[in-house]
Amino acid sequence: MSKPTVQTVYDLIGEIAPYETAEDYDNVGLLVGRYDRSVSRILCSLDITMEMVEEALRLGAELIVTHHPLMFHARKNLREGEPEADILCRLVREKLSLISAHTNLDQTVYSGSASVARGLGLSDIRQYDPFVFLGDFAPEKSAGEVAAMLRERFQAPVRMYGDEKRPIRTLALCGGAYGMGYLDAEKAGAQAYLTGEIRHSDITDAVARGIVIFDAGHYASEAPMIPGLRDYLQNALNERGYSAQVLTTACVPFPGALE
Repeated sequence: MSKPTVQTVYDLIGEIAPYETAEDYDNVGLLVGRYDRSVSRILCSLDITMEMVEEALRLGAELIVTHHPLMFHARKNLREGEPEADILCRLVREKLSLISAHTNLDQTVYSGSASVARGLGLSDIRQYDPFVFLGDFAPEKSAGEVAAMLRERFQAPVRMYGDEKRPIRTLALCGGAYGMGYLDAEKAGAQAYLTGEIRHSDITDAVARGIVIFDAGHYASEAPMIPGLRDYLQNALNERGYSAQVLTTACVPFPGALE
């Protein structure tokens, strides 16, 4: 069996999350490395940190695939001593390639939103707009019961804003930072909205509109997408006759990510 190249993995990701669908402000695709490098191990993660680079090296990975990209904001230098510059320089020195799939992946069934909906066992999971997904509880649950379910599922604190007795039939979800999605939740007829970051003023408005808000934290609301991405890549490589192992990181990006 032959080894895949970075190009092979890049193309497989593009099949489920076309790079051209990413938001204009985003930075996706092959960010470090060469398309023609062969790979035997691939490490998937939500974020990339120096700890994760060290993990990839210990595991013998030649390619890292992340959701959140580096160089999200334009850089004018690679002076070492700054965290992002240090990571970039280390990747280049170690000949580690980096592919990121961010807002392009957020618009697919592999997104954090859809992954969380499946993990909660919601029925009739559907996509309302490019980033917001919907799912139903059957039978409906109170907001307090949903909060308890989310805390158990994420193994992390989940803040709830609104009436804990509010019956929840339809839950709208958008992992990460999309606080304004509560307006889409209202339009879609959802009684509650789950996200990872939301402003105080948006919470105030949402609760006044009768929408219960669940704030799971950015990391917790998106991390569930990584095992699904790993499984997709591993299965796709196997089906095409390639010999490579796809792994998920054991690292979290910073202490307190799940607190």
